[in-house]
Amino acid sequence: MNVESENQGLLSPMEARVVASLLEKQLTTPNNYPLSINSLMLACNQKSNRVPVMHLTEGEIGHTVNQLEARGLVGVDYGGRATHVTHRVMTQFQINRKQQAVLAVLMVREPLTLNDIKTKTARMEDFDGIEEVDHTIDSLINRDSPLVICIPKGPGRREDRFTHLLCGEVDIEEIAPPSKTPTINQSNRIDELEQRIMQLEDKVSKLMELLD
Repeated sequence: MNVESENQGLLSPMEARVVASLLEKQLTTPNNYPLSINSLMLACNQKSNRVPVMHLTEGEIGHTVNQLEARGLVGVDYGGRATHVTHRVMTQFQINRKQQAVLAVLMVREPLTLNDIKTKTARMEDFDGIEEVDHTIDSLINRDSPLVICIPKGPGRREDRFTHLLCGEVDIEEIAPPSKTPTINQSNRIDELEQRIMQLEDKVSKLMELLD
């Protein structure tokens, strides 16, 4: 299967969360990748860096993994003490590591600006600057079947934002700006707290992996 084929690349919100979590954890905690079903559940249900926060059960994760495996988007290793899951997105979607990092953050968050994307991919991939982030975004937009779309700046917004298209087309007019835009200091503080929470959640994931 190839995502360039009509409609074959569209994911349900649950499938998108599973795929995005695999993309993210491969880059942030490579020593604990592939993920067990339990670790994948924890990654999907994180409270940090997840919008919306989900509360998926192990059974729902397993069912979703089976659906994705049938479509060639994940691989499953049933050997050993626990089932482990890997994504096959880079081959199926024909993307590189930098594109993977961008998709990983866009698939688990609200629409983001270029600066947001650069900040939130810092633990996944080292972009040379905002220009390289912009170039990577363009490469995900300008393809036969775009994976990302630009949401032009509007009232209350000084910058364009970007979101993924793996769950289908996006109604740009329905994506309303927030009532109040955080200041730079507030944004930096939020990013710092999110990074600390993610590090703690990664440690929990590692401990759970040892118990599997």
